[in-house]
Amino acid sequence: MSMDGPDPQGKAVPGRRLLPERVAYLRDRLAPARPLRILDVGANPINTPDYDPLLTLGGCEVWGFEPEEKAFAALEANPRPGAHYINKAVGAPGKGTFHMHPQNGLGSLYPIREQSVAFLGHPGWYRPEAPQAEIDLVALDDLDDLPPPDLLKIDIQGGELDVIRHGRQKLSQAVCIIPEVRFYRMYEGEPLWGKLDVELHEQGFVLHKLMFAKPSMVANSQAKALKGKAVRSQLIDGDAVYIRNPEAPGEWSDAQWTQLAIAAGTVFDSFDLAIHCLDRLEERGVIGPEVAEGFLQFLPDWMKS
Repeated sequence: MSMDGPDPQGKAVPGRRLLPERVAYLRDRLAPARPLRILDVGANPINTPDYDPLLTLGGCEVWGFEPEEKAFAALEANPRPGAHYINKAVGAPGKGTFHMHPQNGLGSLYPIREQSVAFLGHPGWYRPEAPQAEIDLVALDDLDDLPPPDLLKIDIQGGELDVIRHGRQKLSQAVCIIPEVRFYRMYEGEPLWGKLDVELHEQGFVLHKLMFAKPSMVANSQAKALKGKAVRSQLIDGDAVYIRNPEAPGEWSDAQWTQLAIAAGTVFDSFDLAIHCLDRLEERGVIGPEVAEGFLQFLPDWMKS
C-alpha cells in the first residue's frame, strides 16, 4: 500500500499522484464553460499554492494581488499562462499603514505584538525599528475589472476579515473561500478566527475543513534540549476551507456545482465533496450516473474499500 507524501510545506497531500488524470476526467465529463476562476489575495510566492498543479495543467485562471514590491517582482519574473498579477493592496478602502518586516511573509497592516511572539519563543520577530509605509487599499467590490471568482484564497497576516467584509458583492457567487485563520494573536489588533467565521457565515458560507493547522513550541527553559518538531503545543494559525452552504441545492446553479466539484477534486482534495457535487449534477440531468462512479478510478487505492 503506497501513500503520497507531504508537499514542501509539510502538509499531507493525498492523491496528488493522480491529479493530472483527475483534472482531465473532470474537465472532460463536466465540460465547464470556463476554467475555475481563482482570486489569490496575498499571492507572495514564499509558498507554493495548493492550486499550482491545476494552474500548470490549464484548469484554472488566477488573479493574484500582492502589494509587496519584492514579492510582486518575483511573481512577474515567473509568468504563467492563465495567471494575472496586480500590484495592489486589498482591504477596507482608504489609506493604511503597512508594517514591513525583514522576514518574508511577516509584513502586515498590523504591527507584531511583542508579548505574543515572546511567548511563542520568537522574540526576534518583534522589530519596532522596521520601516512603515502608507499604502492605498482598495475594496474587492470596487474592482470593476476583476471578474467574480469561484474561489478566494487569502493570506495577508490579519487583513483577511476586511477583504471579505468589503467584498460581499464580488463574492456573492463564489463557492469556496480558503482564508488563513488565526488562533493565537500575533499582531496588535488583528481579528482572530471567531470574527472571520461569523462574517463568512453571514455571507452564506460554512466551515468545511482545516487544510492544516500550524503549532509552535511555547518558550521554556529547556527549549534547546527539545526537538522543535516534536514538542509544539500552541496553535498559531492554519488554512481553513469554507464552502457555500450546500443544504439548499436548489439555490445553486449548475455552474456552481461544476466549479465546486473541480475545486474539491483538484485544489483542496475533498473527494467526498467532489462526488457530492457530481451527485447533484446527476440529479439535474447534467451528467449521467456513471460519472461519479468513474471518478473513483482517479483516487488512490488506499482510499477505497
